[in-house]
Amino acid sequence: MTGQLAHRPVVMTGDRGMVVAGHHLAAEAGAAMLREGGNAMDAAIAAAVTLAIAIPFMNGIGGDAVSMWSDAGGNVEAINGSGKLARSFDADALRAQGHERLPERGPLAVSVPGVVAAWGQSLERHGTRSFAEVLARAIAVAEAGVPADQSSVTFHNGPVYRGLVAQFPKLAEIFGAPGSYRLGANVRQRAAARTLRHLAQHGWRAFYEGPLAQSWLADAREQGVLLDGEDLAGHETLFDVPLTVEWRGMQVHAAPPNSQGLALAVLLGLDEHDHRAPPADGSDPLVNPLAYLAHKQAAFVARDSRCADLRRVERPDNMLTREALVSLAAHASDRPTVSGGGDTATLVVIDADGNAVSWVQSLFEEYGSGVVCAEHGVVLHNRARLETLDGDPVRGGRGGYRPFHTLCPALVTKGGQVAMALATPGDHGQPQSLYQILRRHYEQGLDVQAAVEWPRIRHDAGRRVMLEDRCPASWDAMLRGKGWEPDRVGAWSRLMGGANVIARADDGLLMGGADPRRSCYAIVG
Repeated sequence: MTGQLAHRPVVMTGDRGMVVAGHHLAAEAGAAMLREGGNAMDAAIAAAVTLAIAIPFMNGIGGDAVSMWSDAGGNVEAINGSGKLARSFDADALRAQGHERLPERGPLAVSVPGVVAAWGQSLERHGTRSFAEVLARAIAVAEAGVPADQSSVTFHNGPVYRGLVAQFPKLAEIFGAPGSYRLGANVRQRAAARTLRHLAQHGWRAFYEGPLAQSWLADAREQGVLLDGEDLAGHETLFDVPLTVEWRGMQVHAAPPNSQGLALAVLLGLDEHDHRAPPADGSDPLVNPLAYLAHKQAAFVARDSRCADLRRVERPDNMLTREALVSLAAHASDRPTVSGGGDTATLVVIDADGNAVSWVQSLFEEYGSGVVCAEHGVVLHNRARLETLDGDPVRGGRGGYRPFHTLCPALVTKGGQVAMALATPGDHGQPQSLYQILRRHYEQGLDVQAAVEWPRIRHDAGRRVMLEDRCPASWDAMLRGKGWEPDRVGAWSRLMGGANVIARADDGLLMGGADPRRSCYAIVG
């Protein structure tokens, strides 16, 4: 490795819980809930709602969520808080109107926002506190305001936000004019606070049925969103069996489709059954970039064949058998074979009893679709844009079905107990970053903070391979020799995610890793 780690200290506790989240206010909200006697799910929802306020361009009330829960006995459950396309969604009609593909932004990119239901139903199922209790800190933060950190200043003064406001001027009513942000400036969200107060009083379902739902939906429909009242009223969070792969004597659990958790599971399974040596030149003690790309491409081919609403595709557990993984590895190529943005917020919690949550929520891209219901502080996500209009049996958009999701939380268990909770933003990079962190910690032997800080490699599609500047210089020639196009993206690139990790030792010691690539913090509860 060239360059240095940030050398943040490892946050540790032996008798209390811990929260690691993508913003310090969210981590503190969750940690405070633990200190008050709440469990991991209580803390996770308190942190998640606060994240929606603290980093509004990455996630929010109008977004989706996918998460993982484990009790102290290692019983793991996948929680799918993604929403369906409108029942009236008609790919043929959209093509007839001249759309070759779904727009990146705007009303056609909106599906049912599922995050509020995920907060409420997950709390009902696994928490111990009321919805009003876990919302309280987020409401206070929304009313008091969030000091703009450097990432917020950079984004809101930059070209993406300027372009979004030009197309969707209501964004500026809530979040201010482009170019107006200064470090430490206080950003209040009074409309979102009112919405959260309403939900605290009337429950999570009030976002989907009743006066609040009718009001924000009417605003959205006036802007062209296809959803109707039946789409909202019919929404429910799914609680499911996770995908599980055996790896290094442990079990790694990921969310089943429509999440891309399959990609992480296959990557680890390929590593388990087709373990390849590090580079012969000694440039890295663990990762051979060509071997990594071969496995990554195979894993994403598997992902793209099965990651859809499970009413459309068979559950892919059979792809995680030894025989299936060995067969897949035999066809893995280290040359470019796959042709082919996102902003997300994450957190992880392990409490003193050993219950654990890995939580990921998102608007997909910065401020999602750009469709804003300003009276209620709701920005709607643009997750539907990942669907196609070509009738593809896996990714072709279909009314009433959940679209493909990049959200990829994970838990690790060993001997019937949670060993790690981990999550990161980064759209298609999520399973790639988690895979690298797992290997750096468990194989290379780095502590969790160093494993999070270690430089990363990422490949989305085509020939371009993103490398942090701290990756070995010799990798460029190695990659070019096989037809790849290495792209150095900076020493600490946000493109590589912003991982939040808690490792739990056999004796209960918790060790937290918070990514310096973004505004991540670990706080003991």
